[in-house]
This record gives sequence, C-alpha cells and structure tokens, in this order.
Amino acid sequence: MKASLKRWVGRTPDLSAVISRFPVAVALMAIFTVIIIVFDNFGNNEPLARMLAGLIIGAYLSFCVTIAREAKGQSPAFLLQIALAVVIAAIAWFSKELRFNLPMAIGAVLLILGNMVIWRKPRDDLHVWDFTHKIWTGAVFATVGSIIFTLGVFAISAALKSLFGLNMNQLLENLILPLGLGFLAPLYWLSTVPRVDESYQELYDNPGFVSKAVAFMGTWLLSPLTLIYALILLAYGLKIILAGSLPKGEIAQLTTPFFLVGTLTWLVLEPPFIQGKTLANLFRKLWFPLSIPAALMLGISVAVRIGEYGFTPERIALFMAVIWALGLGLWFTVGPKAKRDIRLVPGFAAVLLAIGALGAEALSISNQKFRAVTGMKQAGIMSDAGIVLPPSDISIKDEAAAVKAKGSLTYLIHNNETKVLRKMFKGSESIPEFKKYDSADLFNRLALEDIQTATKTYDNPAITYDLKDKIINVQGYDTLYGPLTYFSSENSGKRVVQDANGFKIEGENSRLTFSQDDITLGEFDITPWLNALPISNNRYQIEDNRLYIFSEGMREIVLQVTTINHWRSGPDEKEAANATFGFMVLRKGF
Repeated sequence: MKASLKRWVGRTPDLSAVISRFPVAVALMAIFTVIIIVFDNFGNNEPLARMLAGLIIGAYLSFCVTIAREAKGQSPAFLLQIALAVVIAAIAWFSKELRFNLPMAIGAVLLILGNMVIWRKPRDDLHVWDFTHKIWTGAVFATVGSIIFTLGVFAISAALKSLFGLNMNQLLENLILPLGLGFLAPLYWLSTVPRVDESYQELYDNPGFVSKAVAFMGTWLLSPLTLIYALILLAYGLKIILAGSLPKGEIAQLTTPFFLVGTLTWLVLEPPFIQGKTLANLFRKLWFPLSIPAALMLGISVAVRIGEYGFTPERIALFMAVIWALGLGLWFTVGPKAKRDIRLVPGFAAVLLAIGALGAEALSISNQKFRAVTGMKQAGIMSDAGIVLPPSDISIKDEAAAVKAKGSLTYLIHNNETKVLRKMFKGSESIPEFKKYDSADLFNRLALEDIQTATKTYDNPAITYDLKDKIINVQGYDTLYGPLTYFSSENSGKRVVQDANGFKIEGENSRLTFSQDDITLGEFDITPWLNALPISNNRYQIEDNRLYIFSEGMREIVLQVTTINHWRSGPDEKEAANATFGFMVLRKGF
C-alpha cells in the first residue's frame, strides 16, 4: 500500500519529460497563462475569454492525439496537433457568430481522454479502465494540490501584510495564482499520465492502494446508496403516474445526478478483483435495467418542457442525457455481451456532446425565433406578413400567445441575438432600443410589459440604469478616475478598486470607502441607496446621479454614477443585494 501511495505522490513534474511528451499541450497551457496574466480583465473581453476556452479544448485534443499515436506506436504528429489547436482557437474566438457551444465541446473532449489508450483497437476493458482511473486520479491530486497552493499563498500574503504591511493582493491575483493554477497544476497532471503500455495485471489479484480505495468506495458506499436512490425514483415515478401530472424542474434535478453517479459506480466496479464481491456483482447486473425507467421519466419531462417553452442548449443537453442513458441502458441490458465495450459509456456521451456543440445553439435560436414570430402573429402584435404593427394598432388578443412570444423574445435578447431581433422589425416604422439583460424598451414597444411569463428564467429581467452616451460635466474638477466598476454583494471580501497617488477607493460587501494617504474621507453604501430608488419598467429612476462623498473648503470628492445592473433572483425581488455598479470619481483641491 505504501509503495502504491508513494508512486502517486512521487509523480512530480519532470519538466523535460513532460515537455518532450506533450510539447503542444504545454505550449497551449503557457499561452493560456500568459493571456490571463497580461489581460487581467479578460472577462470583459468576450472573444478573448472564448479563445481561452478554445485553448483548453486544443490542449486536450493535443493530449488525445499524443496518446492515440503512442498506442499505435506512431510519431506524435505535432503538426497535426498545432493545426487542431489553431483551428479550435479560431472557432472559439468566433463561437458566438458560429453558434458553437464551448461548454459542450469541452465536455466532449474530456470524456474521450481515457478511450485514447486503445484508439481504434480491439476491446480491452481493463486497459481502458486502468488508464482512465490513473489520469483522473492524477487530476484529483492536481486539484487537491491547487487548493493547498491557493490556501498557502493567501496565508503567506496575510502574514506579510500583518507583520510587515506588505500588500501582495495584486501580485497574487495577476501573477502567482494564474501561474500556479493555469500552468503548474496542469503540468503536474500531465506528469502523472501513465505510459500507454504500462502494466495493469495487478488489477486481477494484487491491486494497489488507489485501486483498493476506489473499489471500497464503489462497493460499500456508492453501490448501496445508488440502489436505494433507484428504488426512491421508481416510487416517485409511480406517484407521478397516479397523480397524472408532471412536476416542473424536479425530475431533471433528481435523475441527472442519478445517471452520472450510477454509471460512474458501474465503471468503478469493472476490475476482476472487485467483481468477485457479491454486492458489486449485484449492482453491475441491476444498474442498467434500473436506469431505463428513470431515463423514460426524464425523457417525458424534457419533451413536455420543450413543447411548452421551446429549445434551449440546456434542454437539448437534458435530451441528450436521455438518449445517452436510455441507449446505454438498453444496450448493456439486452445487447450481446461481447459488444458491451466500456468505451461506449464515455464515447457515446462525447459524440452526443460534440453534436450538441455544433448544433444546439443554432437549433435553439431558430426554434425560439419561430416561437416568437408565431406567438406575435397569434397575439396580434405582428401582421401575417411578418411585420410588427405600429404601437397604436397593437391590442393583445391572445394572452397565451403573448406569453409564448415574450418568453422567446427574452431568450433572444439575453443571448444578444441582435440581428435575429432586428430582422423581425424589418418593414416596421421604428426599431426600439434593446440590449442584453434589458428588455424594457422592446416589451413596451410590443405592449408586452404587463405579460407575465411562466418560467423563472424569463420572469426576472435586470433592473438597470445607464448614462449611455450622455456627456459628463467635469468643469471645475482637476482629476477624473474611471470608468470604474464594483460588484456590490453581501459577502464580497475587501478589495482595492482604485489606488493612485495616495488616493484609494476600497470596496467591501456593498460599501465603498474613499481615503487619501490612508486617511478616510468618506464612505458610500450602495445597497440602501439602490433600494431607496424608484423603479419604472425595470429601470432605476435617478434624479441626481452625482453623489457628494467629501467636501471641505476647496477640496471635494464626487461620485458620478454611470451604470447599474441588478439581476433579480426572482420576479418579485426588488432589493439589490447583488449589483454591478459603474461609476467615475471627480476630485478637486487635492
């Protein structure tokens, strides 16, 4: 046991060995890290953030090519890896325009990692199991190491600040953490990846410590719990049949974790030394037959939901989960035993996610556009020719159709489908203002402001405020700071928003503190101020957007509000416990 544990812990990165084996993946990780360090505000640059996701996909694809080529005794094909990385990075950069779903693509490539060890080779379940469990055990060690690393650097930072007054927050956030989590952690994981020809004979009768630990967890913890949960789901399904109605949202929350945990448990119990145990053997015989009723229940629920509210990538993902669970359940229950290759379990899911990455966004947009147009025509908002009627001619004659139209329009707005929306207004005399998370102008134009939609997703638009292109009068002030953005939250830690020439703005929770040379000059609490503002059509009504923070003699500090975006967690919630607050600061006399 000690030798096995030492082997895992001892897999420390040999830099030269890792680079020589995975040079393209390491290079992509390095580029990823450099971008995060250089562009510290990349989250506001959507194309750049999407390209970072593309670099992640490219690194995993590079890993897959390397392992697949090693398995067949061929050269690593570095040019192919580079070409794949460049193509996927370009696709990711333009993924919004191409309607390419990046999360599904990342999921697809993650699921095929283990299958690469016997790529296009005859079935060898034990080899796949051994390689897969080793790379994911390495990932667990890398994750634990990352957590320890993060806690350690924050502890060091706190000690330096407490003992010597040194503030390392900027260095931590902009350099140390990106380097550690974005480069060193994946580097360690790559160093733990076993060779494709590494022996797995120990799984027959002399397993190592990690394999035994996984077997114990699967046999004595996951197996009985999953079987009990399966009985509960069957009883719940019977209750639904007797009641004759489907609950909204509950079935997906109950069944999808069930499929994932149950199938993972079935895979964990694959090695011969585990299958000899009675409970493990019983679970492997019962799992897939038990998953079929749950898959059917989820399938009916998803079909009803799509029929009522249309396609979205999330609902398409649930529909693919149904196909995956039902397909595996039937194949591993009634299919020929010789064809029950465990590569099908992650491989089938990867294929479905790859299809979803290519088509889920486009299908959702097309479907929601169709629903919006159909609903507006039926509600009396749009003519049969597809032209939005003048405001004076709109009279809602079918509220159910109006609900359908508003739900679909909100989906299109929240996904920034500006071109799709503007095409709907082609030929009409006016096109209203609309942008992401702000549907007030559009719904007012269409007489939909009072229509209440049925789903939470479509029933909680943001409360906003925006100066847009208005000129800010800075006459009489000698210094301007901004534009600045602060995320006001009930539990956000203390952080520096602005620090220049001794003037510092610090935020903690919803409070901003203004100081000069460490002397506090004034404070402003965002939450009570927002909660006191009147709201009309989901917009804050602000009479004076210039707030005086400090005034003494000729010295003055003024906060100029520029934007507010408060995303409500429910349709009736008005209080701004969490809000994005944009502002500028004007000063004179300092």
